[in-house]
Amino acid sequence: MTNHLQLFKKPAVKLDSLASEHTQIHRRYSELDDAILQGFGSPRIIESARELVRAMLLHFIHEEQFLGTITFSAIDAQRNAGKKTMAEVLKIEAALIKDDVHAALRMRVLCKRWMYEHMNAEGVEFKITGPVTKASRAEFQA
Repeated sequence: MTNHLQLFKKPAVKLDSLASEHTQIHRRYSELDDAILQGFGSPRIIESARELVRAMLLHFIHEEQFLGTITFSAIDAQRNAGKKTMAEVLKIEAALIKDDVHAALRMRVLCKRWMYEHMNAEGVEFKITGPVTKASRAEFQA
């Protein structure tokens, strides 16, 4: 099981770190998806799901820390959505501890939905248009 207390001891989070975590989550999702679709067997599927859970939980904690440093019109909605998703991921994590392969399948569905909703909407929520430039990053990293 993930030691959630250790995750809270991370230093202040920057926008670049969150973007890097998005890439990590996408990679972990792809690994889980491949394990399921290629029939690698329950142990590998479950381990891939556990890795995805760890990446997402770490990201949620870092994102909450980041949100504490900025303000924008939809911040409450963003925080509530994050808390709801984190609660779902924690339930899945508990099932994965029991080697429940169905939890891995639920994690795949949850993450796919989250990536679409969260990652695609983030640029709009933070009023980032077009490619992220040094100037637009500086606005959120100051």
